[in-house]
Amino acid sequence: MTGAESTTGPVPTVGALLERRALLDRDTPGIVAGSLRLSFGQLQAWAEAVAAALAAAGVGKGDRIAVLSRNSAEGVALCYGAARRGAILCNLNVRLAADELAWILADAEPALLIAHPDFAGLAGTLAARSGIGQVWQFDEAPMPPPEESAAGCAVAATAVSCDQAPVAAADPLLLVYTSGTTGRPKGAVMTHAGMYWVSATMAHTLDYRRRDASLIPVPMFHVGGMSFVTFFVHAGATAILPPAWEPAAVLELIAAERINHFFAVPAMLQGLLGAPGFARANLSSLRWIMAGGAPVPPELIRDFGRRGIPVMQTYGTTETAGPATVVDVAHAEANAGSAGLPFFHTDVRIANAAGAALPADTVGEIQVRAPHLFAGYWRNPAATAEAFAGGWYRTGDLGSLDSGGYLRIRGRSRDVIISGGENIYPAEVEAVLETHPSIVEAAVVGRQDAKWGEVPAAVIVSRPGAAAPDEASLARFCAGKLARFKIPKRVELSETPLPRNAAGKLLRHRLPT
Repeated sequence: MTGAESTTGPVPTVGALLERRALLDRDTPGIVAGSLRLSFGQLQAWAEAVAAALAAAGVGKGDRIAVLSRNSAEGVALCYGAARRGAILCNLNVRLAADELAWILADAEPALLIAHPDFAGLAGTLAARSGIGQVWQFDEAPMPPPEESAAGCAVAATAVSCDQAPVAAADPLLLVYTSGTTGRPKGAVMTHAGMYWVSATMAHTLDYRRRDASLIPVPMFHVGGMSFVTFFVHAGATAILPPAWEPAAVLELIAAERINHFFAVPAMLQGLLGAPGFARANLSSLRWIMAGGAPVPPELIRDFGRRGIPVMQTYGTTETAGPATVVDVAHAEANAGSAGLPFFHTDVRIANAAGAALPADTVGEIQVRAPHLFAGYWRNPAATAEAFAGGWYRTGDLGSLDSGGYLRIRGRSRDVIISGGENIYPAEVEAVLETHPSIVEAAVVGRQDAKWGEVPAAVIVSRPGAAAPDEASLARFCAGKLARFKIPKRVELSETPLPRNAAGKLLRHRLPT
């Protein structure tokens, strides 16, 4: 046995998915990344070589591997190599500040940090701060280049595959850190079985076909990107990895590779719509675009509809590993503004504070039940118990279901700000702002923005006699402490203390709007 099979047949592990796909479609294109084109057979051989290198470095089942990289073929090979080895992949958000990344590394305690050459300096700094003993780069041994991976790797991998317990479906695969509601991020644990069911629920809901060409432009350090990294292999489609989201280049890539579909956040689609070449671009291969991560403006859906391209709004969270609800192609324009119906293997309900289901057209908390939910928060049983109180995952978002079962998002009870598809929790930013020597109190709120949907704004009370910081000086203070997208873009001064209840809790609903 390879560790991916049992006497009852293939175990639904992510490593087994690629192994089976390579058996069925060895010479079919698996990945296109710039000039690099790899078949499923070559990708499987590369993943085996990565697993062998991890074993030789002493990385075993349950060990964490931290990764600093934008989307890349190396990142995909590493995902499947780690899956074969039973290691837990922790893709780091490269948009975060060094202090934020250092906290995550201290929490995850990875055995290994792997970086794209663009982030080699940052990786060295973080490894020194976090005490990580091993640091690799994608362009250096023992990460084999793809041209060397197609031959001679299977024997090495097989030789090290039996020195640990076989990888099981319930084993963790991914550790994805979410923004923190109380100032610190939490690591959501995704299992092999969970990611298998992500693929299943999408495959049985979306028009996704074997040998499709699927663009993956959303970052792999978000679960929305990683869900498609699993899905394209399970579905037998070709993954197209653009080096960056540059609208003009993406339009050319869609035409050149005959791309059939992709997922993006609304800000990305706004950029595509505004690209000079959009009106004349050859987009005839596109069957659909799925958009989520933030509310999708109905006019954006109609603008793409005029080009014959359905934009399907979807709703999900990190903890649902992406999918919860989606509007299908047939109803994309008619139900613009709705977040759609549940995916095939996914249940969604609206509940009150006591956990009782609510009738149609009643606003309550959106709750999800599915086999693709996260397994819990890393080393945080209290937060895990709270998230699953009542047996359903409690999203903290507010919504209602109409008589046809369509979900409408009505609010976000956890005060999250969504800017360009990135989640920003006010408490996390406020904790930094309140260390500023001129600030007594700070509250962070979302303000509408034409480009990003929302941007964070700081409502501050300055110390008596101190000069209140403006946007520029506050940005300089926050640099290195917060990711750039979290730094307040506006500063609003309050002449009176911020509104609080008797227990001292900030009353956000009474802040100026």
